[in-house]
Parts: sequence; structure tokens; C-alpha cells
Amino acid sequence: MVEATGNSNFELEKNAVTLRGLVFQGMGQLSPIGIFGGSILGAASFALGATPLAFIFGFIVAILSANSIFQYSKHVASARGYYGYVGNGLGKFTGGYVSYLYVFYQIANLSFIFGYYVLTFSPTFSYVFGGNISNNYGLIYIVLISIPAFYIIYRGIKPSYKSQIISNAIQILFVVVMSLVIIVTATDNSLVVFTPSATGAGWSGVFLGFITGSYLAFAGYGSIVPLGEEAKAPRKTIGLSVVILVLIMAAIYMLGSYAMIVGWGIAAMGSFSSSIYPGFVVVGAHAGAVSNYIFFILNFFVVYPVFVTMATAVSRNIYSMAKDGLFPKVFSKTHPKFRSPHYALLLTLVSFIFVSLVASVVFVFTQGGFSNGYFIYFLFFATASTISTLVIHTILNIALIRRSSAEARKTLKFISTRYIFPVISTIFVIIAIYYAVSTLTMPLLLSPVLVLVYSILVVVLVYAYRRNISIPGFKEPGSELQD
Repeated sequence: MVEATGNSNFELEKNAVTLRGLVFQGMGQLSPIGIFGGSILGAASFALGATPLAFIFGFIVAILSANSIFQYSKHVASARGYYGYVGNGLGKFTGGYVSYLYVFYQIANLSFIFGYYVLTFSPTFSYVFGGNISNNYGLIYIVLISIPAFYIIYRGIKPSYKSQIISNAIQILFVVVMSLVIIVTATDNSLVVFTPSATGAGWSGVFLGFITGSYLAFAGYGSIVPLGEEAKAPRKTIGLSVVILVLIMAAIYMLGSYAMIVGWGIAAMGSFSSSIYPGFVVVGAHAGAVSNYIFFILNFFVVYPVFVTMATAVSRNIYSMAKDGLFPKVFSKTHPKFRSPHYALLLTLVSFIFVSLVASVVFVFTQGGFSNGYFIYFLFFATASTISTLVIHTILNIALIRRSSAEARKTLKFISTRYIFPVISTIFVIIAIYYAVSTLTMPLLLSPVLVLVYSILVVVLVYAYRRNISIPGFKEPGSELQD
């Protein structure tokens, strides 16, 4: 293990990120403008007119899951992120497993975003501006915008979160203004969207919409957690920023999803998911072509903040893993000027490029060409990301319950936040995992198989090197949470 104390070559920049910076940094992965695009598609496929109701359920479960982070963050703050919490509650072996699973999760996220925007760039450009451009332009665009995203992470956490404040504030402004314009000009405004009767399938449709879209739209708020060594007063700000982020995004998702549904037409929602750019159809119809031009620029620029948040989080995770004996020590080094974990970031970039290239070749050649290949590519990694984050949150909830059982306090507040909320959250997550896996067909069924195979290999690896792992845990039953 490489000790950071007393050696600046292994230290991140302390007290660098404010509460506001944490909120906007995490917001990059949730993408406010995504409610007009990818974030709503999965939910609307099943919930149809009741999609806003599905997002209410998504918010409830997200805030319950965020509770586990909030409780742990008051006592444990580091760049370890989730695996630091899990290690504290369930020991270094389980913590080690979660550390590797989090790397898998974020690489899958990066790949999923890559595939989605490569797939949608050219057809969306053609719809908005007219004409017909090659699909290869989407590939070129994503490669080009990845360069400044990874460069800003290399420059350190301050320029990273400052750029996030600007980009996400612009997104929020656009979503709010466009939503209000759509709602005012729509002829289908109705409170029926907050009832299961608007699905055509009752509560079943709402719940499937929650599983396939609205819950997943909130996924990513935990990207704030690995900033525990760079945040100001992290034991106060990390958990608070997660709660604030979830509340802000809930408001945006409620407003945006309602606008999209009434703008499209509640009765016509059966055709909504057949379009890969429904947001552009609605915005163009209610706000005009100029608004669509602006929307196009913002929608595809969103790759930048998403990549910045994801790669920042996973590079901190790898950095801590190297300090804790889970990765070679070289990855715990930080840049002498920028204090960024540049070797860990390089590993993230190389892993992302390798996975994207291999998967692109495999899916394009086995699934009938560019469009279908990248469609399956995007769904494959979206599924892998979904399953891995659900597993991580389940383990985190169990860790909090296990750790809380060693403490003496048994007040109503303690029991609800340390037992009841994690249990309810876990029940929903397990149901989500079941539906995510049971509804899959080939080749997407290979996605959970990949997660399983990866998990087995990681378990074997962590077990083999368990004596070299040094993740802090609590000292003894009855003691308070220890960092």
C-alpha cells in the first residue's frame, strides 16, 4: 500500500470542491437535457401516458437509495467511494469486490454513452437540418468531443467541476424554458398522466416504466462519493450534495417528462418510443426549428459533461484501489501540478478505448451493420451498467444495515434511516434486477452473463490477494463508524 500522507505525489487536491461544485459535478452523469431524449425513452415504452408517474416512483426509490450514502458520508470520506462504505460495513473482501465492480460499471457507462450518441448523431442531424449524412460522422464527433473531456479531468478537479457548472446550468435553463413553452402550447394538458390509467396496462405499465427508465435516469448521483478527499468539509457536503442533486433532478424530470407527454399527445404515446429522437419532434412542433437547432447543439455537447463525471469518478476509484493494494501502486500517483490521478485516468481512457473498439467490431459485424450493431451495442452496455449499479446499491444497503447492528442507538430516526429505508430500497432494487434480467433475449442476455463472469473472476482475484488489501473497516462491534 502506498501512503498518501506526507507525500504530495500521492495526494489529491484537498478542499477543492464546494457543495455547489459537487452537485453540478454529479449532475453531469444524470444529464438534465436527457429527459428530452434517452432518459425518457425506456420509461415511456411501458408507462406511456403515465410516464411522469413512473418518474415519481423513480424519485422515491432514488432518494431511499441515496439515504445509505447520506448515512455513511457523515462518518466516512475518501476517494474510495462506494467500496469504502462497503468495506467499512462488510469487510475488505466485499469492499474489494465492489471496487472492481464499480470500475466495470463506469466503463460500461462510458461505452453505453458512446454507443448511444454514435447511433443517434447522424439520423438526428439529418432530421433537424435536412439532408442525409453518413453514420461515420457520429463516430468522428464522439471521438473529438472525448478529447477535451478527458483533458479537463487531467487538468484537475477545479476546472472539471467549474465546466460542469456552466454546461449543466445551460441545460437546466433550456429544459425549463422549453418545458414551459411546450406545456403552454399543448392541447393535451391533464392530470391523468399521474394516474396508472394513462398507461393502458395499469400499474403493471407504470412499474415496468420505472424499471426500464425512470429509476435508471437517476443512476449516477453516486459519482459524487469518490470526491471525498477533494471536497470541502466532505462529511457534511458529500451526503448533502447527493440529496440536493436527487431533488433537483426529480423536479427537472417531473417538469420535462410532463411536457414531453402532453406535447406528444397522451393518446398517441403508443408511437413515442418508435422514434430515436422524440424530443426533437416535440420541441420542433411546439417551439420551432431554431429551438431544435439549439437543442441539437446542447444534446450532443452533453457527451462532454457525462464523460467528465464518469471518468472523474472511476479514476478516483482506481487511484484509491492502488493505495489499498487492489491495483499496481503506480496508479496511486497524482500529477505534481494538477493533483489529478493521471495514471488512473490513463488506465480509464485505455480501458474505455479498448472496450469500445472491440465491442464496436463485434456488434457491427455480428448484428447486421452499423445501425443495428450500435443499437445492440448501446443496449448491451446499458444493461450491463444497470445490473452492476443495482448490485452495488444492494450491497451498500446491506453494509449499512450490518454496520448499524453494531451500534447501540435505537431511536425511531436511527431505525428508519439505518434499517427501514435500506430494506425498502433493497426490495425495489432486487425486483428491478429480476425484471432487468428476466425480460432479456439474445444477444442482450449475454450482458448479465458478462457481469456474472466478471464477478467470479474478481472474487477469485480479491480472495487470492486479500492479505495485501488494506481497506479500513470498523474496529469492533459497538464502535461508531470509522474512516
